Amino acid sequence: MPRDFYATVAQVLPVLLLAMLWESRFLEGLADRPRVSRRLDPVGGVRFWTRPRVRVYSLSVATIVMLDVGLCLLVLGGLVPDSVALRALVAAGLLLVLGTLLTRIWIDVIRATADRPRE
Repeated sequence: MPRDFYATVAQVLPVLLLAMLWESRFLEGLADRPRVSRRLDPVGGVRFWTRPRVRVYSLSVATIVMLDVGLCLLVLGGLVPDSVALRALVAAGLLLVLGTLLTRIWIDVIRATADRPRE
């Protein structure tokens, strides 16, 4: 049963990473939108997610996903023994990317369906 868990996670995580970074045009949106802090631009600035923070978070999530996939492959290859702690670590990485993707979906849907002022 644990082998199925690792095999499934190893297949699902790259797809989630693809959805998170490339398929959603996330990187293009980051390049196009200014992300000035609220301190510098009180009206149009962002409170927390400035470009450096988005960069660090996105690269951290991508790195964690790749490490998770690597761990799954090492377990499937018999190089790392299965344990409850390892399964919890892999599940935590999966929950991180799922939570990140869900948050981004919410933000994108809210932004896309927001009422825009009429010109």
